[in-house]
Amino acid sequence: MPERLTPEVIALLVSRDFADGDIVNLGVGMPLYCRRVPPTDVEVLFHSEQGLLGFGPIMKEPPPGHKLQTAGQQSVHPMPGMSFMSHDESFALVRGGFVDYTVLGALQVDAEGNLANYQRPGRITGSLGGAPDLALRARHTYVMMTHTSRDGEPKIVERCTFPLTAVRCVDKIYTDVAVMRIEAERVLVEEYAPGWTIEQIQGITAAPVAPAPDMREATLA
Repeated sequence: MPERLTPEVIALLVSRDFADGDIVNLGVGMPLYCRRVPPTDVEVLFHSEQGLLGFGPIMKEPPPGHKLQTAGQQSVHPMPGMSFMSHDESFALVRGGFVDYTVLGALQVDAEGNLANYQRPGRITGSLGGAPDLALRARHTYVMMTHTSRDGEPKIVERCTFPLTAVRCVDKIYTDVAVMRIEAERVLVEEYAPGWTIEQIQGITAAPVAPAPDMREATLA
């Protein structure tokens, strides 16, 4: 099979849509790469449900006692002009529809745009947190994930079988093999990783996929 895209490259593909002044919330895991390799030509305000807006890069080795953290407990650098707010004010911003993009990880996404990203069946671990609010109230909800699980199981399915986080919320899916959009209960492939074909993508996807009218090879341009 052809090579898959790295998380850094997927993050750059996601970030192409961000514009000056956009408020962007990043989920735990792979979406955090969007902060590690942020767009250089626009100023994006990264938001955390903890009450941070406009925070800086994630710290690799935070100093002892550093308390500036995201909801996922990642220590971050302060930035000039960043804002602090209470937890309830932070969720008022989310529920008020002021978050332009939320980028979330997922265990499953289906052809209806339903999202399951917090718990696998049979496991007692998992927390919804603020994901339902973000998925349903952000102006654009993107999923960033590997196309298949560690066991090789498809993560894009016809109907989710894992507990749902939110329903009919996903606009686009960014994986290590393709960029897809959900449209009229269909999964349309907009871009594919170099060397991949629509047939190969279908072979590792449990929902029917179709090429978008303007399907092309993925590019950062």
